[in-house]
Amino acid sequence: MIKKIILSFILGCTITTYSVAQRDYKGKIIDSKTGEAIPFVNIGIVEQGIGTVSDEEGLFHLYFEENQVKPTEILLFSALGYAPLNIPLSKMPLVYNEYPVFKMKPERIALNEVVVSNKGERFVTDFVGYKNRGEQTYGYWKDQIALGGELATRIVVKSGLRRLDQFQFEVFHNPSDSLLLRVNIYEDDGPIGSPKTNLNKSGKNVLVTLKKTDKIVWVDLKPYDIYVKDDFLVSLELLKVYGEKELGLVLAAAFDKYGSYRKYASQDKWERMADESMAYYLETQFMVSEKVAQRFEKKEARKKKKIRTISGFALRKGRMVPGVEVTNTRTKETVFTDEDGRYTIAADKRDEILFKKQGYKLMVLTVGDRPTANIIMKGE
Repeated sequence: MIKKIILSFILGCTITTYSVAQRDYKGKIIDSKTGEAIPFVNIGIVEQGIGTVSDEEGLFHLYFEENQVKPTEILLFSALGYAPLNIPLSKMPLVYNEYPVFKMKPERIALNEVVVSNKGERFVTDFVGYKNRGEQTYGYWKDQIALGGELATRIVVKSGLRRLDQFQFEVFHNPSDSLLLRVNIYEDDGPIGSPKTNLNKSGKNVLVTLKKTDKIVWVDLKPYDIYVKDDFLVSLELLKVYGEKELGLVLAAAFDKYGSYRKYASQDKWERMADESMAYYLETQFMVSEKVAQRFEKKEARKKKKIRTISGFALRKGRMVPGVEVTNTRTKETVFTDEDGRYTIAADKRDEILFKKQGYKLMVLTVGDRPTANIIMKGE
């Protein structure tokens, strides 16, 4: 059975052709203290499905029909590290040959406290979330999604302090030249357990440029110092589409029934869309007692002894290539070649291994019976 989690957007605010009654509210958003442009600000009319995102230079256009909303509606501007800005639509300037300036005030960032424990506790690596195990279940954005549209999934975890280190998602199909996405981490404190409070307190956006050839994508979260203490939600948000082809991003989902949510545009309301989860998977550091940590490590060591692996070198013109991303497409495990170009990864006979590095073509290896295999990397 093929299951779909559909995130479909056909909104007036994404249409770029003008009609008599269509309004084009536009502007440039800057930092009130430095005067610098603020990129990727969420702009929209709250819970109306009308919204967009500012570009790298802080510029935005928001199109919609005049009779779609009342002039008393509020346009909300929000961005990491800045106080929200609310402007009544009746006071929004409507000009044609220039970009009115909107200033946002920096907000004092409450940094995560440094964790110091004298209780014999320490962090252990713990993988959480969901993987697609070959099921034909997926979620996708189609047609002309409004910028700021998001697809989120609830991640169920054991209670306790946890740092988020790496985030993984899997791409089934992407016809666009490339997409710019933002990873958001939320508390589940909204209506019906939906996302609300953003847990990224770094003031920095977690950005991912998704290329057409990307299949298994890992995002490094360590620079953002994000901690959680219980269940949380992870979302992918569309910021920009590069190229002329229509959006048709298809992402792997999973049969785990913890629930997914969607938002059609910036500042729109969240809707629960399915019981299935997106195949969002995270490497985390979980704080446990020393006794639990030792038990956990012994269990992992026993697992590794039973697992079949394949190893070898990545080479280019007779030289070892370090830093190549090596991924098993079935298990979704990812490792990197070391300084000597060597890799070792768990794999069964029928598994396919992907070798990817910027500046090189994507290489694919079918494991078979061999315990070792070298891969010749080819330049793009």
